[in-house]
Amino acid sequence: MKKREETSITTVWQEYERGKDYNYQQQLYEKSKRNYNFYFGKQWEGAKLSGIQPITLNIIKSICKYKVGVVKTNTYQIYFNSDTYKDQEEREKLKDICDMLNRYANRIWEKTKVNKLIRSCINDACIDSEGIIYFYADPDENSNSIYCEQVNKTNIYYGNENEDDIQKQPYIIISFRRTVEEVKEEARQNGMSEKEIELITEDQDIEEQAGRDLRTTEIVPMCLVLLKLYRGKDKKIYAKKCTRLATVMKDSCLEIDRYPVAHILWERVKGSARGQGEVETLIPNQIEINKTATRRALAVKLVAFPKLVANTKYIANTKALNKIGTTIEVNELNADDVNKVVNYLKPASISSDAYQLQKELQEETQNLAGASDTVTGNVDPTQASGKSILAVQQASQQPINEQVEAYKDFIEDIALIWYAMLKANSVKGIELVKETKDYTTNTTLEETYKMSYKELNKYDLDIKIETTPKSPFDKYAMEVSLENLLSAGQINFEEYVNALPQDSAMPKAELKQILKEREEKEQIFNQIEKAGNALNSAMQAVMQQQEMNNIEQTGVTPEEANIVDNINNTNANTQQVAVNQ
Repeated sequence: MKKREETSITTVWQEYERGKDYNYQQQLYEKSKRNYNFYFGKQWEGAKLSGIQPITLNIIKSICKYKVGVVKTNTYQIYFNSDTYKDQEEREKLKDICDMLNRYANRIWEKTKVNKLIRSCINDACIDSEGIIYFYADPDENSNSIYCEQVNKTNIYYGNENEDDIQKQPYIIISFRRTVEEVKEEARQNGMSEKEIELITEDQDIEEQAGRDLRTTEIVPMCLVLLKLYRGKDKKIYAKKCTRLATVMKDSCLEIDRYPVAHILWERVKGSARGQGEVETLIPNQIEINKTATRRALAVKLVAFPKLVANTKYIANTKALNKIGTTIEVNELNADDVNKVVNYLKPASISSDAYQLQKELQEETQNLAGASDTVTGNVDPTQASGKSILAVQQASQQPINEQVEAYKDFIEDIALIWYAMLKANSVKGIELVKETKDYTTNTTLEETYKMSYKELNKYDLDIKIETTPKSPFDKYAMEVSLENLLSAGQINFEEYVNALPQDSAMPKAELKQILKEREEKEQIFNQIEKAGNALNSAMQAVMQQQEMNNIEQTGVTPEEANIVDNINNTNANTQQVAVNQ
């Protein structure tokens, strides 16, 4: 029966077993668990303490939080660029398309909350060397929708564990823990037979899963599902999904030329697809710091406090020795002999070497990690200018430039995957939003632009990453600079509002609403002015027509009538003067 079962195991599961064996040889699962334990402060697991209360001074977490915080202050934005095209006319045409794609990418970015997963991936990379994210399109919804899911380091298996470039992997296997009913339903949607679906059963393959200590009890029946991604002979990516005994999805072409998987390595290691994190190298120092602190605490308890010594043979009420404010009764003793019966041992002096060792270990570990107390923020903002604070921060962040660049490459890999999936999944075209400026009414208009599948695949756009400084002092310096430009008249209020970052201290959304209300009022005023001009033109036309009618009746033009009136007025004035004389 066992032989029959072995022959029915899917090929993807067999490749998964080979990957597990390799990881066990490299102690990947045990190291990963240990790294997270030390980060979260569980640093005495397995130690024989014999009733001693251990002390934990977790410097690992403070170092990791500082470095991760520095990396996260650098925010990036996907930017499609057409500058590589030689033809000026083609560049101008693609510029509008790139602008629309930029807005579309930003909308997906916010909708799928990619920032949240990316921040979590950076944490994983710092703690356990690698942060991984997987992208997929839901066939039941809009084909343009892109979804993402974070993958734990222990749940991914590379065909070549010596290559850190994912796009050069022969295949990638990702393991997921899913409910049995969910997997069966997916198999039915993929057209699998009921005989094949019956092979999808509950299992207990949790030893290699992240957080396995909390998976000992599962409320509903669950099973392990393996997704294999591999590159076909046509250079496109194919996918296959299996359990131990059943095929959930047959080999399917994803119509993309890039693996929909991106990862960030905290620090690259030659010959390793996993790299190395921050925690692993700090563990030996962390252990010695904890041990030294615990020994010091134990020594203080044993010898640093005076101890009561009593000869209970001469004491009538021995229980009074441990009570405060009670009388100790002695038997047949002279007053001079009391000190011989009850007395205190003087506390022994403790060498400061232990404290110096602990302090030196802690400080040197933080210094060598580039996260000393001064670097991590001991700068008084009330005693330093904004520029000096930025100078200190930028100087302290130099050792982390490698991780910042890895973060930037990580975002760029994500952008390239998105563009490949967008081209592959937009068979029916894609609706983009195009913004235009109507200068006659001074309003911003939005119109829908239908980009066809053929047009999208025609262009090979470059994707660049824009970086924006996001620390409080950076944002403050940027806003002050914009306010100075506005005061100097170099920019107008509208340009000032558009230049403000989205998370600025100034309420950008409210300012944009003010601009919108101004545009609406100005548009109403322009309409009223146009109506007034039209009314004046109509009145002038009526007056001209009346004048023409008068000429036809009297034969005298308005100019001639004015001359006659002037002569009559002059004669009347002359006669009046004569009468007066």
